[in-house]
Amino acid sequence: PVEGDIYSCTVNHTSLDQPQTKTWEVDVAVPSVGPAVFCGVGLSLGLLGVAAGTFFLIKGNNCN
Repeated sequence: PVEGDIYSCTVNHTSLDQPQTKTWEVDVAVPSVGPAVFCGVGLSLGLLGVAAGTFFLIKGNNCN
């Protein structure tokens, strides 16, 4: 389906006084950038934490 398409379904049953028709229009969802940004920031902070931890670990071993 693409934006602008319209679909319909008509039901005719003996229990209905007249046929019923339901119409749907296609809603195209725009992908969100929120999760990608959140993942990128988290990964960057994690790598920064690993780099800082390694730096202080090496610096602490050199002082002894």
